[in-house]
Amino acid sequence: MTDTSIIMQKKVIALLLGIFLLLTFVLFSREVKRGFLKSIDFNVTVKLQDKISPRFDQIMDDGAILIDPIVSSVIVLGLTGWVFVKTRGKRKLFAVCIPVAFVLLTMVEVYGKNFVPHAGPPFFMIKNPTTIFPQFHVVQPYSYPSGHAARATFMGVIILSILYRVLNKKEKGKRIISLSAVAGYVAFIYMSRIYLGHHWLSDIIGGALLGGGFALFPLALL
Repeated sequence: MTDTSIIMQKKVIALLLGIFLLLTFVLFSREVKRGFLKSIDFNVTVKLQDKISPRFDQIMDDGAILIDPIVSSVIVLGLTGWVFVKTRGKRKLFAVCIPVAFVLLTMVEVYGKNFVPHAGPPFFMIKNPTTIFPQFHVVQPYSYPSGHAARATFMGVIILSILYRVLNKKEKGKRIISLSAVAGYVAFIYMSRIYLGHHWLSDIIGGALLGGGFALFPLALL
């Protein structure tokens, strides 16, 4: 098999996997609307909050700063600019598609938060709430899907794909360290959102499917 055919095969796999994840997201969203995982959602949150010490509350909260909507948008634009400068020819299309996919992801997230009837954790389960007065606590209509999980997954897949190409095969150790660091941070985001009472497990799963699905489409052009 030639190098060209191998590259095309990888692109097709990325495209098909992206479509599969987004279709799974749609089907999973329908089940979430029906109350799927409702009891599991509650039990997972309770167990995490029981097992993790309150001393980590601030770390959990502050550690997600890179996935904040504004910060993550800046990072995505930075990655786009860097890839655009470093690549040539048709591969520049990959750079252009990164922010496009990110915007589409955000649009689907906003739609879900407003139209998928899936209420988030109750006020008493929220760690470090913005106010001690529940009546003044402002939340979005619904919590599904988790934007943090979607953005973390999206950025994780894109960053790992770039690092995989930047680091040559002889730098296997650096590849493993990079994979571990990025995957570890994404897992931290998943766990922190549940522990802090910002999202249910089902929100995280939906966000991961959404972020992973949209991240794979630019890769099909790389």
